[in-house]
Amino acid sequence: MTDFVERKAYYAEAPVALIIGCGDLGMGCARALGQRHPLLIVDVDGDRLDRAVEMLRNEGHTVSGHKCDITDPQQTKALGAALSKGPGVRVLAHVAAVGPRIKDWRRMMAINLIGPHLVAQAAHPSMVRGAAAILVSSLGGYMCAPDQRRDAVLDEPLKPGFFDAMLEVLGGVEPTLPETYNYSKRALIRLAEKLAIAWGKDEVRVLSLSPGMLHTSMGRLDGALTPGRNEKVVQIPLGRQGTIVEAAAVLAFLASDAASFVNGIDVPVDGGHRAVNTANGRLYGGKQPG
Repeated sequence: MTDFVERKAYYAEAPVALIIGCGDLGMGCARALGQRHPLLIVDVDGDRLDRAVEMLRNEGHTVSGHKCDITDPQQTKALGAALSKGPGVRVLAHVAAVGPRIKDWRRMMAINLIGPHLVAQAAHPSMVRGAAAILVSSLGGYMCAPDQRRDAVLDEPLKPGFFDAMLEVLGGVEPTLPETYNYSKRALIRLAEKLAIAWGKDEVRVLSLSPGMLHTSMGRLDGALTPGRNEKVVQIPLGRQGTIVEAAAVLAFLASDAASFVNGIDVPVDGGHRAVNTANGRLYGGKQPG
């Protein structure tokens, strides 16, 4: 008598949804994308990664993990090598980021901007036709005034001497942590636009998604360091913060074939907060582009 061998679900061997970061927003995105794709979760914290993988498996998702410091070129190169041996990447959701609590503007810039550039380099060769990359930015990306010299430096964070070049364009004054966060997120929006053009020939879409004030652990921790946070909630037309589920649902839509002609744009998920800032002249730090 032949022993019974249970088959894998057909989608378990399909191209993966690659999730960078397994914080609470990353996990929300994993759960939303895991309904249609096998998952590969990447995080620098091995213990947190193991817990995330176990939790998602227990919920019925097909998932594996890969430990990686996304700011390390050698480790992201190894990630790319691992991806090249798999079934390909259908979705890249880059969620990993840090806020002011890290207390080091260089480290924040490395995680929030250098990391996404390195991950994009690593993942692109394995992205299949029809794939989508969504880079999670922030409403903060709209809160700093455009500056051609600064933006040109931010566009090339992998260039040698990046941090020295940043200090030079800032007049030798180190940026504050909120400024650094906003600069990095503005640059991430610009990166998505550039990659949408560069990767379009491969039929790979690239977008950014800019959450406003979400009820996340990062928002709660950094909110204590952000003056006027409660006052800002009042300014949101819907009168509340958003949720992880709401942001993840938008990301999953953008990654899906239902959004197959949406490319090269930023999608704010902010309850209308950006519209208020625009109406009150606070967009781009109170200066309009031009």
